[in-house]
Amino acid sequence: MLWLGLDGALGAFSAAVASADGSVSARTATADGRDALERGLMLIDEVLDGRPLAALQGIAVGTGPGGFTGLRIALSYAKSLAFGAGVPLVGVSSYDALEPAGTSGAHATFVHGRAGIACVRLRGAGDELTACGAYEALADALAERFPRGGELISYGRPEGAAPALGERGIIVRAMPIEEAVPALAIARRAIARGAATASAHAIVADYGEAPHYAARNVGPQV
Repeated sequence: MLWLGLDGALGAFSAAVASADGSVSARTATADGRDALERGLMLIDEVLDGRPLAALQGIAVGTGPGGFTGLRIALSYAKSLAFGAGVPLVGVSSYDALEPAGTSGAHATFVHGRAGIACVRLRGAGDELTACGAYEALADALAERFPRGGELISYGRPEGAAPALGERGIIVRAMPIEEAVPALAIARRAIARGAATASAHAIVADYGEAPHYAARNVGPQV
């Protein structure tokens, strides 16, 4: 009952294997972003530790937002391997990989892409906001939804937007990263969902909307 997790959006390319029941110790491997294309398959083979892909319950891949090149590489690997081995593929957003499961209350999750550009997902107060762009634009978008003088719990990497939010009277309290290797967080999220997408073609990348931010109200949070 093993899941293979892959990610290239949240920094260095990473691969991980995790079991649903904890009977197999998690294995992880990472490579510098510049080496992902050359070393990616080697890292996948390393974490599988001799197990065939067909023995997996599924493959989970980070779908972004985040680094453009790393995201494309990880998605290409995941789709090719899932299609070739005939195993299900699940897409997990970068926001979900960084945000602890079961998180409640108002909170924001920040993801960085190219220099000076970030994406954020704000949850709480009965709605959801997603925005991508320069730090000042993100701060403006969040300030429209979050009260001045309030403390905003944040996950991921808020450091770029935090000063701009402070200028708008919003205090950012950054929480520690729960899982250091993104691919492992992605594999565990897929396990928790207990469901898989049948077709690899159904997985779509989220490249964000940089450099201009776009916000949307998607209704009550469920």
